[in-house]
Amino acid sequence: MVEMLIAVGVLLVAVIGAYSAQLTSMQAVRLTTDRSTALTDLQACMEQVMALPAEQLPVAGSAFEHGQPVAAFEELHLQGQRIVATYPGYLAPSTIPDPLTVVLTATWVDSAGRAGSQSLRSMRVR
Repeated sequence: MVEMLIAVGVLLVAVIGAYSAQLTSMQAVRLTTDRSTALTDLQACMEQVMALPAEQLPVAGSAFEHGQPVAAFEELHLQGQRIVATYPGYLAPSTIPDPLTVVLTATWVDSAGRAGSQSLRSMRVR
């Protein structure tokens, strides 16, 4: 009987350890999926930026206005998601530099309620 209790105790410890490892693995997969989704959205947004003439990017009222969220990517795939376009070295309403540095930053809230952020940078030449 004592041997049976010891065997059940050892088995219980092993099962709890495996369950804990599984939970940690599932959380890591969710976080990685969120980051991958954010990067995919950043790449899609950057493709749209690169398709426009540089003169249309940072100006007030454009879809990619400096420092403003890109409306087409708000709450797209992730909770609280927004992508903001910034142009380091550009001061509105001055002339647009050539090349124009474009930085897209995605922010979101992950499944655990923590804030996530990822950026993508490129250069736009005329």
